[in-house]
Amino acid sequence: MKALKITGIVLAVIIAVVLILGVIAPKNFEVSRSLVVNAPQDVVFKNISTFEQFNKWNPWNKLDPNQTVKEEGVDGTVGAKHSWKGNKDVGEGSMTLTKVEPNKGVEYALDFLKPFEAHNTAYMTMEAVEGGQKVTWGMKGSMPFPMNAMGLFMNMDKQIGKDFDEGLATLKTMSESGASASASTYEVKEVDWAEKNYLTTTRQTVKYQDMGNFFGTNFGAMSKAIAGAGATPGVPSGIYYKYDEANMNADMVAAIPYEGKKVSSKGFNNLTLPTGKAYLIEYWGDYGKMKPAYDAMHAKLKELGSENPKLVVEEYVTDPMNETDTAKWNTKIYFFADSKTQ
Repeated sequence: MKALKITGIVLAVIIAVVLILGVIAPKNFEVSRSLVVNAPQDVVFKNISTFEQFNKWNPWNKLDPNQTVKEEGVDGTVGAKHSWKGNKDVGEGSMTLTKVEPNKGVEYALDFLKPFEAHNTAYMTMEAVEGGQKVTWGMKGSMPFPMNAMGLFMNMDKQIGKDFDEGLATLKTMSESGASASASTYEVKEVDWAEKNYLTTTRQTVKYQDMGNFFGTNFGAMSKAIAGAGATPGVPSGIYYKYDEANMNADMVAAIPYEGKKVSSKGFNNLTLPTGKAYLIEYWGDYGKMKPAYDAMHAKLKELGSENPKLVVEEYVTDPMNETDTAKWNTKIYFFADSKTQ
């Protein structure tokens, strides 16, 4: 009985100490590390803003090469999600992009499920400094009372900071060696554009993350209308009048060219793009990873003395419903620096 009483007193003291420490211990934390990367701004931003590149320098990936990963959404845009499930060293969790500021930084929700549950905010920022781009990688969050008392006994800055240092060092090496895809990868060809008649949606602003649904909803209906009119449909396309990288959206239409009979369908419009000069880039890969191809486009426009294209047409040659390997998806990107296309 006496032993039970002593045990009860000891437990009460321990609980009291934990509660007291919980009152005085900070509930919020933030850990960050910075490093200057001597590489082009666009290369550095791609390497920190897309999961495709992040996974190449992520210091935790090597802890379990056999971990299961899943990618969702359009990489590099708000809503894109990277999930993992691995051994005891990497646990289970996900990262979801919640903020993307081109050439400035990204922020994402970092949710751990195993070996413990935690929900924090992580971020990466970049700014131009002497010698390159100063990249800062950080994480912030809170620990509820009385669990925050643990913060007095473990140095989170030291534990996480060393991983951040390691990852940033790999990012620096990768970026400075040009490991990210660049505009020089893509050949720009001058071509003669033949006149095409299109059935299109109404011109509207569409968010990058919604384009999959936008095309999926309209291409089927337009194809049916073209076939119903007895015309021959061509390659489903996106026609872009203007795209806004800062707000991640585009002023555009979904379009399908057709030949033969005239097509008229309620809810859709007719558009003719006349003969003219165009520039063509052949792109192979995921639709969400076209930035290097567009960098090549802008490099050509700069060479021509122009800032922006008059019009961009993307022809989606490969049907994703019939080909699951994204590396085999072919998109022909035409851009025009000719007033004839306006």
